[in-house]
Amino acid sequence: MRIKRASTIGAALAVSAAFLAGACSSSDGPTGPSGPGQLTVNVSTTGDAGAAFLITITGNGITNPVVASGGDVIYSFPSGNTVKVALIGEHSSGALFKFSVPNIANVGNYGRILHEVAGTDNELLPNGNFVVTITQ
Repeated sequence: MRIKRASTIGAALAVSAAFLAGACSSSDGPTGPSGPGQLTVNVSTTGDAGAAFLITITGNGITNPVVASGGDVIYSFPSGNTVKVALIGEHSSGALFKFSVPNIANVGNYGRILHEVAGTDNELLPNGNFVVTITQ
């Protein structure tokens, strides 16, 4: 009788632990910071550094693109849920610019397209050498 009761309690504890672990690791909601703030557009390259970037960002509520590094120059052209950004500044990796959004937890809802990258000699570089990401 004690063996049966112990195995029933053990099974109940295992089921409870499984439900608790599932609740803690749910991907249904944001797991990091949330609320208004800035997202960062980053670049990395396998080749030469870029000196001028033309990137389009898409998503709801994008405002106020600003440079991430002193000395860079940024031009932005908003149109609805799209902002085209031209950034002048030499980068091979790291943050290019930041933009404000209503909720930084929705970082996955923002898209990016790298249109062109020019080197320090103003010659176009292969886009395939660059990876652009958006992070919190």
